[in-house]
Amino acid sequence: MGGDPAQASANTRPGAAPFLAGIALCACLAAGAMGIASVSGVPGVVAGLVIGMIARFLFPGFVDASEPGIRYCSRTVLRIAVALLGLRLAAPDLAALGPRAIGIVAVSLVATIGTGYLIARPMLRDRHVAAVAAAAVAVCGASAALAVSAIFPQRAALERMTTLVVIVVSLLSTIVMLAYPPLAVALGFSPAETALLFGAAIHDVAQVAGAGLAISPEVATQAVAVKMIRVAGLLPIVLCFGLLLRAKHDGGTRPGLLPAFLVAYVALALIAGFGLAPPLLISLGSTAATWLLTAAVAALGLSTRLEDLRAAPPLLLVFLAAQTLLQLAIVVLLVRA
Repeated sequence: MGGDPAQASANTRPGAAPFLAGIALCACLAAGAMGIASVSGVPGVVAGLVIGMIARFLFPGFVDASEPGIRYCSRTVLRIAVALLGLRLAAPDLAALGPRAIGIVAVSLVATIGTGYLIARPMLRDRHVAAVAAAAVAVCGASAALAVSAIFPQRAALERMTTLVVIVVSLLSTIVMLAYPPLAVALGFSPAETALLFGAAIHDVAQVAGAGLAISPEVATQAVAVKMIRVAGLLPIVLCFGLLLRAKHDGGTRPGLLPAFLVAYVALALIAGFGLAPPLLISLGSTAATWLLTAAVAALGLSTRLEDLRAAPPLLLVFLAAQTLLQLAIVVLLVRA
């Protein structure tokens, strides 16, 4: 007659256990990555990616068994994290930079990503990967790569290439963090011009701050504010690539014009920018974005095998380095103008 409740409960556990195990694993790796970041200065997303890959190598059986939860973190949690990034935009801080700084960043952003995509498309032979790579350099490093990747149809090859883009861009960002301060001195830039250079031409926020601190705390603060203009460009860039995706879509259900997580990003940016929520809530949401993004990147690391890295196309490294130099040249010319 009726089924045994205990038996029914037992039948649901095999599906729930891998899901929960994957989420717990990603959470633990995120905590470890944030701990590493707090004592070493290494960005949390970089640490999360690396230890995720190490965990994949050391415990492949457990990682495979936890795949449902890991996949949830690399996709759904990632979208939640990107939405929460909207809380980091503050309209008064952006407006205080002045129209010249905003104009320089906007022009360099459009020029870098437009030229970068046109070059990457034939080099990388995959329009989705080209978009991810171009956005990573032009906008805000790993966060932009993950956000753009999230709007495209998910496939294993794209996830692997996105992981590689995050690795290479993080490495390049660290290199330019060390190289750009002496370059700014050699160019004779003023503190304001130096902050503009760092904020407009270094990929990740942590490295922007690090380069600024090599000059002065004031330069670091202004450089991060400039960087936030590029972060604000995340929405229109993703929207443009979403339109491109719809234009190139072949049959079937057309992808949404504006994904739900970007709608949330806009809403939260408006809430933060116009002071519609208490500062404590904004701070907690921004911190949550960091943790969730780190967990999502750790999930990407867990999904990456060593053979995937060995199969990385050399042209990807060449393109990302070339686009970084292109962005530097554009910003220097605009600052000098």
